[in-house]
Amino acid sequence: MAEIPLFPLKTVLLPGNTLGLKIFEPRYLDMIAACMRESSGFGVVLIHKGDETMVDADIYSVGTTATISDWEHRADGLLGITAVGVERFEILTNRTQHDGLTFAEVKILEESDTREIPEQFLYMLELLDHISAQEGRIRKADQSFSEILYQLIYLLPLETTLKQRLLEIPECSDRAVILHAELIRLGVIQYIKPEAANE
Repeated sequence: MAEIPLFPLKTVLLPGNTLGLKIFEPRYLDMIAACMRESSGFGVVLIHKGDETMVDADIYSVGTTATISDWEHRADGLLGITAVGVERFEILTNRTQHDGLTFAEVKILEESDTREIPEQFLYMLELLDHISAQEGRIRKADQSFSEILYQLIYLLPLETTLKQRLLEIPECSDRAVILHAELIRLGVIQYIKPEAANE
């Protein structure tokens, strides 16, 4: 268990994926400065009810730890950073400082993963390659099943609450089943092998 500062947002950060942020609130400017100075990370959690500028926003209990991979002073005067998702965590307890920054004692959640993709989900790799090519992205070679799923969840136009639900699922195979059902609902059938779509 460890205590980390939290950054509640209206978006979900997934392990292995990036998130661009504009920092302007003093509490988060101080947090980012401390993280950069100490080479430490912070936690990104989805807001359930409330606003990003609120001190007491209602947040989900499962989030993703993040590290800062890049930063810049933007032309608009704000600090821009790129956060990279690392590990899933669960909030055990939290406390809010006088400046409004929330710290949480968290438990890192183990990731159920495999290098081998189950045959019925092989089409997901093909779909990821297709989307990556359309967006001019180069997919990292030798990705695990979990990494492929997180990348797909990141790139697909899924509702934020569904992304959160998928993040909270501990078993990689269970996450794949729910994503598979959503791909069918979205009509991504042309990229799905018939035998997979009918399972």
